[in-house]
Amino acid sequence: MTRSVNSEVELKLDVDPKRVRRLKRHALLNGAAGRSTPHLTVYYDTAKGALRKHGYSLRVRSANGGFVQTVKPLIETAGLFARDEWESPVDSIEPDLDRLAGLPLESLWRAGKLAKLRPVVRSEVQRTSWRLMAGDSALQVDMDDGEISGGGHSRRLCELELELLEGSAAELIHAARLFAERVPLRVAVLSKAERGFALAEGTLDRVAKAGPVAVDDRMTISEAFTVIAHACIRHYRLNEPLVIATQEPAVLHQARVAMRRLRSSFTLFRTAIRDGEYDRLREELRWFTAQLGDARNLDVYLERELADDVRRSLTARRQKAYRRVIRAMNSQRLRDLMLDLVAWVAVGDWRSRKRASRPIAPFAARRLDKLWSSIAGPATDIAGLGDEARHRLRIQVKKLRYAVEFLRGVFPQGAKKQKQFASAVEGLQEALGKLNDLVTARAMALPAEAFGGQDQDEAEHLAEAKRYARRLTRIGRFWASDAD
Repeated sequence: MTRSVNSEVELKLDVDPKRVRRLKRHALLNGAAGRSTPHLTVYYDTAKGALRKHGYSLRVRSANGGFVQTVKPLIETAGLFARDEWESPVDSIEPDLDRLAGLPLESLWRAGKLAKLRPVVRSEVQRTSWRLMAGDSALQVDMDDGEISGGGHSRRLCELELELLEGSAAELIHAARLFAERVPLRVAVLSKAERGFALAEGTLDRVAKAGPVAVDDRMTISEAFTVIAHACIRHYRLNEPLVIATQEPAVLHQARVAMRRLRSSFTLFRTAIRDGEYDRLREELRWFTAQLGDARNLDVYLERELADDVRRSLTARRQKAYRRVIRAMNSQRLRDLMLDLVAWVAVGDWRSRKRASRPIAPFAARRLDKLWSSIAGPATDIAGLGDEARHRLRIQVKKLRYAVEFLRGVFPQGAKKQKQFASAVEGLQEALGKLNDLVTARAMALPAEAFGGQDQDEAEHLAEAKRYARRLTRIGRFWASDAD
């Protein structure tokens, strides 16, 4: 039986369909012999998604007069990633399950759980391929332009994939930057399999919330930060096109949450990742997150019962705010930032430091201790804090909440207490957020109706914050080695 096992290091970028011709004329491709071939690819799974539940995809591709069956792990990531794949020649577009012998899916096959595989996703693209030398590194560059379909739905697919054949990932990223200087490219966060299955299930155009972050106590600091940063970038990019297309409040909220979580991860890991690029990237993230603030605040205030003239006024302001959001999302500045983030996470100078290779657990405990100490005092006297001090407390509580969500897998022994702590810190953040909304509304000179204008609102939110603060203090530090 002929089988090849490959380890891919690749970067996927979404291409504006209107710019495909410009991409093919890019100076990097001058002198490189491009080869264009049609590719038909069918992805298979059972009706209950047995393959995806076990973290794999199975596809058969028809190209160059033959058929190749490929098994790949499904990795939720963003930007540059490495993964193994197993390829076998087969006789037709139908999968050959005998070729699963010796692969990670063999146990499922032997147990009869793959007996009813069916085609779920179909992609038909024209692939144009080039081989390039970038410095001392060899790259495979593939441009796919076509259609992907599933569940009775179809979408245009335009994707640029850069694969490292030999050499340095830094050279691959440098080539991506050169492409992006001339052609609008966005970091891709969905593989064809993920995109197709989401299309088939009708979830491709739905708001995406932050999912679980796969960090555990066996990781190093660099491994943990990489997983967290990729999760945040992915969270943002899944929502970005929906913000542009729909301007729905829930979608903008999630895009903003993704950016705030990413910024919090920078702060959480600062002592291990601060290098020559850290401050610049952090400031760029601050710039972009600020572009989303007014639109989100106006969305919140428009949820209230308002007089018609007040609603019209706020709606007009909201439209202007969303235009600013969309300009920022479509800007070269943001596209460059996303690519710079992916590059820095993958090959930044911070990765070469000793501290980055240390175990995550002791580091995580120290960072959580620092966050806890920043809120323990102020949280006992919320009523006595002024607006500015309360705002600072809210920010620290939010950082603590995100840190707990990022690092929960590092402390599995305290799962029950951790769940109680996470619930209390979330409640405290939301109560402080409501108090901050009142202050923000006044600062934006919004009509009184937009923030209630009554002392009763503030009193209720303040009482709620005090209850959650007391609960949080009772629960205490779940990550401490002496915790119950």
